This record gives sequence, C-alpha cells and structure tokens, in this order.
Amino acid sequence: MLSLPLTEERRQTEWKTIQSIVQNNNLPNTYIARLKTKIQHKAHIKTTKDENKKKKWATFTYHSPKVRKLTNHLKHTNINIAFKSTNTIQQSIRPKSPEKISDYNRSGVYKLTCNTCNMSYIGQTSRDLTQRYREHIRNNDPQSAYAQHILRNRHEYGTITDTMTLLKPIHKTSLLIPHERHFIQTYQYNSSLITEQNRGEHYPLFQLAIDTGLTSQLLHNKRIPTVRYT
Repeated sequence: MLSLPLTEERRQTEWKTIQSIVQNNNLPNTYIARLKTKIQHKAHIKTTKDENKKKKWATFTYHSPKVRKLTNHLKHTNINIAFKSTNTIQQSIRPKSPEKISDYNRSGVYKLTCNTCNMSYIGQTSRDLTQRYREHIRNNDPQSAYAQHILRNRHEYGTITDTMTLLKPIHKTSLLIPHERHFIQTYQYNSSLITEQNRGEHYPLFQLAIDTGLTSQLLHNKRIPTVRYT
C-alpha cells in the first residue's frame, strides 16, 4: 500500500482490507498503526537523503547584510547557501604580529595607475609586489600591458609608491585568478582600465555583486567574500 503508486481511493480501500485482516487474526490495531508509521518514517528519511545528494552547497563569508542580496538569487536553484564568519575564536586568540608587513612585501591582486592619464592596470602575483613592479618596468617589457600602455601613449612611469596599490593580499595561489577577474570586471564597469588590459571572460556573478553595491563596499574594505563550492 505504501510502496505502490495508488490513488487515494485505492489506498483507503487497501488500508481497510489490512485492518480487517488484523482484526480477523486478533491483533491490536495499534500494532499495524505503528508499523505503518515506521515504514513512512523510513521512506521520508530516504527521500530527504536523496534530495540532499542532488543539491550543491556554496559557502559565503558573511561581511554584511548586503551579502544576502547576492545569495537570495540562488534560493530557487539546487544550490544551498551556508554562511561563515570572519570573527572566529581562532582569529581572536591568534597572537598578533608585532611588526606590520609592508604591502609591497606581500603577494595578491594589485593595481598599477598611469601617472599621466590615471587609468589602471589590474594584475596578480604570488611573489611580493616590489619584484613584480620591477618586472613591469624592466627594459620596457613588451609582455607587460602596463609597459605597452606607457610606450604607445608616451606616458611616464612613476615610483612604486605613486603607481602601485595592493587591492587584496592573497597567499593561496588558487585564489589569485578568481579575485583578479573580479577586480578587472569591476574596474571595467567603472571604465577605468587601460585599453591594453586583457578583459577576459565576463562573469554574471561578479556583475551581480557590482550591481547590488556589494563590490564597492568590499573594495573600500579591501575584502572580497570567499566562495567555496562542494
């Protein structure tokens, strides 16, 4: 009765037949009622597990209520949303470094600004910014889009402190390209990239963050929410 796809009328008829068999065999009605509940409960658990296996999970770092504007668009998909906080006990008890590391001695996503036209180039490096800056200006490297911009337009190079800015420090190499793509799309949206910059692929999720105002807040704080798919 519970496993076959019966109509409601047929199911009621079958249930009455089962109850009659129970009574004819002098069994208590509570016995068959408990058995029915047990089978239904097992079937519900199995269905729930199957549904959870089909769904994907995405983890967002919760920085502000604006993050929910982004995640609300995923409510009607097969992606479940989980939030995590940056204010953890581990971070609270972690000993603070007595010496602050200069941005130019760190790796991550950076911006180079042309001193002449104030347009920007976005890049990423797994080494320190000082070394990457030297590579851009060394012998007017033709492989550098920033150097090409300076040469083609006869603009002027500036010092590292005048032209280079660390947008987001990143130590994990696998996160460099996604964050670089986010910043490139953001600066492209603001029409502030040099023409020599490779724009790459357009990502709707990044555009959604820009449109909802989440990106502008994160740029101000130099923080981008981490997203991990499983």
